[in-house]
Amino acid sequence: MAGNDPGPRRLLDQLIQWKLLRVLAVYAAASWAILEVTDVFIDKLGLPAWFFPAAIILLLIGLVVITATAVVQVGAPLADAGEAPRVAVPAGLPRLTWPRAIVGGVLTFGVLVAAGFWIAGRAGDEGPAAAEAPANAVAVLPFHTTGAGLEVWREGLMDVLTANLDGVGDLRAIDTRTVMSRWRSRIGEEDAPAEDAVGVARELGARWAVYGQAVELGGQVRLDTRLYATETGATVSSSRVEGPPDSILALTEGVTLELLRGLGAEQGLGDQGRAFTATSMEAVRSYLAGVQALRRSDWDGAVEVLEAALAVDSTFAMAALRLSDAYGWRYYAGHPAAAAASAHALRFADRLPARDRAMLEVTRLMDQGRVEAIDRARRLVARYPSDPEAWNHLGETIYHLGQSESIPFREMLAPFERVLALDSTFRGPLDHLTELSARIGDLEAFDRFTRLYLAQDSSSGDAEARRLAHTLVRGSAADSLAAMDRLKDLSPTQLSQIILVLLNPEWTELTVQIGHEMAAPRHAAADRAVAYDFWIQFQEIWRGRPAAAEEAIQQSEALGTRPRVTAYYRLAYLAYGFGDPELGPSAIAKARETGVFERPAGRSMLGVYYLYHNEVTRVPAQADTIDLLADSLRVAGDSIGAERATGLAMGLRGLLAGRRGDHEAAVTALRRAIPQSSGLNPPGWLAMNQQQLGLANSLLELGEEDEALRILEGSFEISHLDAPTSIARGQIYERRGQREDAIRAYSRAVELWRDCDPELRPQWELAQQALERLLAEG
Repeated sequence: MAGNDPGPRRLLDQLIQWKLLRVLAVYAAASWAILEVTDVFIDKLGLPAWFFPAAIILLLIGLVVITATAVVQVGAPLADAGEAPRVAVPAGLPRLTWPRAIVGGVLTFGVLVAAGFWIAGRAGDEGPAAAEAPANAVAVLPFHTTGAGLEVWREGLMDVLTANLDGVGDLRAIDTRTVMSRWRSRIGEEDAPAEDAVGVARELGARWAVYGQAVELGGQVRLDTRLYATETGATVSSSRVEGPPDSILALTEGVTLELLRGLGAEQGLGDQGRAFTATSMEAVRSYLAGVQALRRSDWDGAVEVLEAALAVDSTFAMAALRLSDAYGWRYYAGHPAAAAASAHALRFADRLPARDRAMLEVTRLMDQGRVEAIDRARRLVARYPSDPEAWNHLGETIYHLGQSESIPFREMLAPFERVLALDSTFRGPLDHLTELSARIGDLEAFDRFTRLYLAQDSSSGDAEARRLAHTLVRGSAADSLAAMDRLKDLSPTQLSQIILVLLNPEWTELTVQIGHEMAAPRHAAADRAVAYDFWIQFQEIWRGRPAAAEEAIQQSEALGTRPRVTAYYRLAYLAYGFGDPELGPSAIAKARETGVFERPAGRSMLGVYYLYHNEVTRVPAQADTIDLLADSLRVAGDSIGAERATGLAMGLRGLLAGRRGDHEAAVTALRRAIPQSSGLNPPGWLAMNQQQLGLANSLLELGEEDEALRILEGSFEISHLDAPTSIARGQIYERRGQREDAIRAYSRAVELWRDCDPELRPQWELAQQALERLLAEG
């Protein structure tokens, strides 16, 4: 009731009576004094920019502590004036007085500040770049530029000086991508005072920071550069050089030397300073614009200006290396244009800094489909642990070649996630992160990575494909239908991107429909043939429907644009036991007619066909023929092709040994053959799948179940052997009492082959019955 309500005036009287307001007033005054002192310390001691807002937050927390203490000591605020306080001060507890309030406030603030520093330190320790930056790390920060034509040098000077400084003695320069990512998150796109700039380098774990400006004055360009110790913010050295605008690259040589003198590393300059050995400033400008386009994930723009750089100076190794990266992102790893650019860079590799030479080596090995690329990439990230491009190289090699090491899709995520931790603006890794998260069924991650992708690119053709892929499976029913209707407006490239994103057993019916959209008459015959003999045929075999796969092959055959490829794919699924066995002789005849057996992969497939169709006596001749083809390739100078052919022959002999019961010989041969015969193209995948299955079977026969299971877990998703190996894993897990793992494996086979052809139905029923049994036990 209103008569019992103490009202505002009565409440104020109680507050005054308890002296609570006086305590709060004293704390406010003390807080104001502390903030004034803090502001002075930030300027004088070079404290980080976050210190002042953190002080305010900590003082507010202290206010809560002081208020709670006062309330506990004087009683609850709603007590009537004539009543005794409801909460009494315990005996022996000192009364809260003004001096004690001041001392308590200061002490509380001190404790909270210390805790804040400890927490910030912990957070900083866990930061990816700070935790792993080398002891002698230097961060080159964006230069302030003033004058016409100098805009490209804001980041361009970062690229040049980073390349020049990295690898001199034990000096390591933090990758420009990492620096720019942290700069944008802390500063934005603007310039910053030296104190804030050095703070960015400090957060990255750098021991030194390079910061400066490029200014045009009276037709001359002046570079003012300072080297800072990040721990104290003190200037270690400074330099000023000037010259004509077309001499900036030469001016950076002098800046580099001055920086090295300041760092005490002027001896041992080695090949540093020769990274940008272009003979033309026009080439350098184009190169720098290309690198900046790559950082923005503008692949087409990067290709254009990097090609322009090489057109001006064909010996510019750095431009060729970056052009290879741009083509790889624009198309796919190992694309002929990417391989040609990396080969171009290789001719002038002695002009590259150590870091870039190492990256070029990884790129070349991956373009060739060689498994050694994975080990080289691992060494690269060990040497440059806070370099996002190094981690991206590792992710790419594992993504494209990890099958040879039986690396599961789930484990392929880690390197790409590391890239984003170091540079959240690096769009390229998001391509694979969206694909991988969808394949393993982590739909929350799929949503998150798609959002991140579209936040960086919302308007390109690639973005439209990613947006529609996500809407098709994660949107509302109405949105999904609208997305399906949009497919008719997409290019074959965009449609194939959608399929690549959605390769999950639950979505196979949808992705086959998209494949048929690719094969629609409105598209070119060559694109339609790819849709039929690769995407549709491949997916129909994957989901256990060889009759539909044969129909797709016939459609591609009728188009007549890829007769040899079409014949190879038909022979492949028949060789692996799918489809009507009576089609075998005609498939072999068609393969011979189209030249399939003139290549090692074709001969290998023929050997597999004989092996699994009870014609094992004909297998050795195929292996011998592959060896002859390897010799021919070697004589022709194709050492990589010769090595791969030798691996195929060895693998075929290993499979034959396993079929004959000599499992030790099979294991020895197949362990050597798998990495040697790997490749980026489908024939390489198909051969390696079969070799790995043979290796797993022989290991099981020898009692090496753990290794066999590791192989079966990592190699066969999204392949013709996916469902059969899932059933095999389920049986092993069930025998070992690993119920959840068995359920997971059987479930994949049941989902994948839910609409399989009649001849495969018994295997599906076996998996279904095992799954029902295990679920009933639970």
